[in-house]
Amino acid sequence: MSTLSAPVPAADDTRFQEVNAFLVSLGLGTLAGQPDRKYLPGRNTNMSGTTDTGQGVFVKKLEGPQQVAETRIQQCLAFEQLLQQYPEPQLFSPRCLGSELGSQLMVFELVEDAVTAADLVKDHGLTNSLARSLGNTVGHLHNLPVDQLRQSGPSTPLLPSAELLDGLPVALFEASSAAELQVWSLLQNDVALADALRALLERERQAEPVAAHCDLRLDQFLIASGRIHLTDLEEFQAGDAARDLGGVVGDLLHRAVLDAATSENPDRDAAPSREQMLTQITSGIRLARPTIQAFWNGYLEQRPAGSALAARVVAFAGWHLLDRLLAGARTAPRLAALPRAAAGIGRRALLTPDKFILTLGLVEDLA
Repeated sequence: MSTLSAPVPAADDTRFQEVNAFLVSLGLGTLAGQPDRKYLPGRNTNMSGTTDTGQGVFVKKLEGPQQVAETRIQQCLAFEQLLQQYPEPQLFSPRCLGSELGSQLMVFELVEDAVTAADLVKDHGLTNSLARSLGNTVGHLHNLPVDQLRQSGPSTPLLPSAELLDGLPVALFEASSAAELQVWSLLQNDVALADALRALLERERQAEPVAAHCDLRLDQFLIASGRIHLTDLEEFQAGDAARDLGGVVGDLLHRAVLDAATSENPDRDAAPSREQMLTQITSGIRLARPTIQAFWNGYLEQRPAGSALAARVVAFAGWHLLDRLLAGARTAPRLAALPRAAAGIGRRALLTPDKFILTLGLVEDLA
């Protein structure tokens, strides 16, 4: 649903044929021969375009084992049903036009001319006012009734995982790159960090659940015509509000740190010194703080929050920096210095979250 795209699929691509057959079965027409059809980047197979009936569609084929994909589709549909049953006037999401468990396909209305919040951050276009609106959106999501979701039982997100801190399954070990294994070694051999992650997971289990996205980052917010649309709700369930909030705060922090490093060290071939990295990280935190505080205060406009929630938000933001190190390691031959240094900030946030509440701006703006 974002403005970024990949090459147009060939007409004989089996994925393209499967998508077209599914669209036709729903009475939505076909993307065959349509000039605006395109693939979109993501961990799933994503396609968008306008069918020959004039319907703008975004099609997602969930990758992975069928049982896992079916659970994710059902969780997304649970959000759709809950939003229809308890409409939130300020909560918007692309309408699901159809799904099919066997083929792991979902079709949504296309949000025309949309950009993601991540795109805006990259282009320095995410204003504090808009960040506040993002916080409002998360607050509206968490205000949805949670009782039905609690009856469905928990479906804990994969990471962070207490089990993986003890050891990797053989299949995951064999599928991991050398850099990924290096990250896992760092996580597993750092006793204090592993204990902090286990403690966070226990605090998450004890927290009062809300209707939570559970995989929330800046990419999941689409902005079009002045309206914010929440997307990618395949992990939707009763969960800890801090996981959603920490995902956004961590994403803002991660992007700000990397942006500061790029702007202050344009020669990417030259490795920065330790002093330069510390300066870049400090600069990134300082630049991110007003945006984080605006986001936090937008959330507070919809829901009350205390220091316990703020501390868990900091901890999940810290985990996000570690998760970004792990994600980057999947395609890197070795761990780069700056992401590893940023992950060090994540470690400190996990170990001493209370000390980062003010630093990150998770305080109420009384102005």
